[in-house]
Amino acid sequence: MSGSAALAAAHSRGIDAFARAVRHSATVGALRERNFRLLFIGQSVSALGNALVPVALAFAILDLTHSPADLGYVLGAEAAAQVVFLLAGGVIADRLSRRAVMLGADAVRGAAEAALGALLVTGRPSVWLIAALAAVQGMAGALFMPASTGLTPAVVSQANLQQANQIQQVALSGAGVAGPALAGVLVVAASPGWAILADAVSFGASVAFLATLDLTAAPRPSRQRFVTDLREGWDAFRSRTWLWTITAVSAVFNFLYAAYIVLGPVVSQRSYGGAAAWATVATVGGVGSVAGGLLSMRLRPRHPLRLAVLVSCFLPLPPLAFAAGLPVPAIAVVAALGGTGIIVFYSQFTTTMQRQVPEQILSRVSSYDWFASLAVFPVGLAVAGPAAAALGVRAVLWGTGLIQLAAILSLLLVPSVRQLTDEAPAAIPSQVSPPAA
Repeated sequence: MSGSAALAAAHSRGIDAFARAVRHSATVGALRERNFRLLFIGQSVSALGNALVPVALAFAILDLTHSPADLGYVLGAEAAAQVVFLLAGGVIADRLSRRAVMLGADAVRGAAEAALGALLVTGRPSVWLIAALAAVQGMAGALFMPASTGLTPAVVSQANLQQANQIQQVALSGAGVAGPALAGVLVVAASPGWAILADAVSFGASVAFLATLDLTAAPRPSRQRFVTDLREGWDAFRSRTWLWTITAVSAVFNFLYAAYIVLGPVVSQRSYGGAAAWATVATVGGVGSVAGGLLSMRLRPRHPLRLAVLVSCFLPLPPLAFAAGLPVPAIAVVAALGGTGIIVFYSQFTTTMQRQVPEQILSRVSSYDWFASLAVFPVGLAVAGPAAAALGVRAVLWGTGLIQLAAILSLLLVPSVRQLTDEAPAAIPSQVSPPAA
């Protein structure tokens, strides 16, 4: 059997196992609800398509120009556009139908990917044209994400909301494991352009499933000035101590996580024989996140944020394990624990936000969380190398893990993080515009 055929077979077996696990976990709960089931299928297909792109885009750029800097420009264009438009995305999603915003965003992303894939298959597009299409992707993604956070509570019952968030994260992790392998097959067997065209098709699937949702339109707030809408979202965000403190710690964590992403491969190359060690840790971490997410699917803690903080203590373990020079199998195990921690944290935090923040302002509030979490990551990528040159790679990894752990544990000092329950509060009239007549 050829290498690509073996990789494809392994990918198929992984997908089959994942599907069986999801069906088993859904004998009761979120996937029995039609609207959520349709949303989940569409978004899972789209997530798999998105997971093809990093590998395909990297090889496409390197084939065209042989320049890592050009790849950085393209990725930077997408990231910058996403950050710039995130807060506007929250306002738009709260003003309009969230499903309509998601439909439009995925239609734009699908068209951009179809154009890029066609250009790569038929010719040699310029880097700047590729960067422009990547920026369109980032802008549409910035509209999609706050709308998606706000839509989930509308397609699933409150009793199954936490499970719905968790199963969505499991699907994203599964796509993160399967997508690069499938992208490798497509790139080797065909070309990077065909992998990107496959992503365009996945956006079409998302649009089709979103269009079939049976939703009753919620009343939207009366129109206000854009700046007023932004300020209203900010006031709601900062008035919840548990929310802004977790977001602040998440920003610190993501800034430092960027250093791990940069320096983990460096340590793998210098001390563990090359890329195979890093690939093993990344793959086992992804598989562990899927398995851990499925095992914890039915968690319904009385104090969800307390649990989220405790499981988050797994997250700094991989950089600490690399810094300590542990063997690769041990690092892979702690990476799997870290993957589980990410899924449990995200599902508990997102569900709490969806229950505690009034529906009319939810997308704006979530956009501030997205903004803080994403804006610092490129900065962390940029400073990781100079910091390692000045202090040493292992010293930076030690600092990364220990500061992350201290930041996470500091959340237990916040009373509302420890004490908030899973009950949904009544809407706060002073923070929500009256519905339109």
